[in-house]
Amino acid sequence: MKRTAVFLDRDGTIIEDAGYVGDPQQVRLIRDAADAIRRFRQAGHLVVIVSNQSGVARGFFDEATMNDVHARVVSLLAARGADVDRAYYCPYLDGPEATVEAYRRDSELRKPKPGMLLLAAKELDIDLSRSWMIGDSPADVEAGSGAGCRTILLRHNGAAPRAADTAPTHCVDSLTAAVELVELDMRQDLDSKADAPAADRGHGDPVVSALERIHDQLERAHRKERQHDFSFLRLLGALLQMLAVVAALWGVIALMDDQSAPATARLTLACFFQLAAVTAFAIDRFR
Repeated sequence: MKRTAVFLDRDGTIIEDAGYVGDPQQVRLIRDAADAIRRFRQAGHLVVIVSNQSGVARGFFDEATMNDVHARVVSLLAARGADVDRAYYCPYLDGPEATVEAYRRDSELRKPKPGMLLLAAKELDIDLSRSWMIGDSPADVEAGSGAGCRTILLRHNGAAPRAADTAPTHCVDSLTAAVELVELDMRQDLDSKADAPAADRGHGDPVVSALERIHDQLERAHRKERQHDFSFLRLLGALLQMLAVVAALWGVIALMDDQSAPATARLTLACFFQLAAVTAFAIDRFR
């Protein structure tokens, strides 16, 4: 079964947005970032960073420095027990602001395009429809929506979707609130599966449905075969049923002779024999 993931923007979501961060010493974790990532992982999600880093294309720092900043982010999170499974960055930028020619181009990886999420899904076997994209800008929301994820917009920096923007699934004020939404969604999903009839749990999965049908057919055939075999339980059930008939007739005779007390005892015995016979037949039928 494919994994689920929480995709996180970096600047303004995990670390404080200080512009184009080109010095590892500038890295400052947002207060609740480590705790949120730890909870996402405890819930069974992969945690994947997806970040535009056009500072490389703009000539503010090189790719090696960008990697040093990333290593600092990962180190600070790990020191707080919050591991990251993978990180993807887009250093490209199209247009005159890209002063480094090698990085001046349009890229499918650059948000709001969903390229980084699609690449992660391919490399990490992620089910995007059950995953989340969380960030502090409309570009994050559009990238997540384009990849088929549910999306959460953080508005702690004043960001809010405009009418022309892709609408997020949720808007919250902090990563802590985002975690609570994701955990609530997981609980509701588990509750709905637990409440669903057994016949409906495999609905939508043709392989599961086919296997269940085959199993039912084989079980019915096996039971039918057993019906033709000698069975001690069937023999016992037949004898008990004969005794029930005899006891019932004996009770009726007592009633005809106005012997109410013996009649009651004999009819009670008949009911006992009949119940025992039905039990024996039922055990044989479903064993």
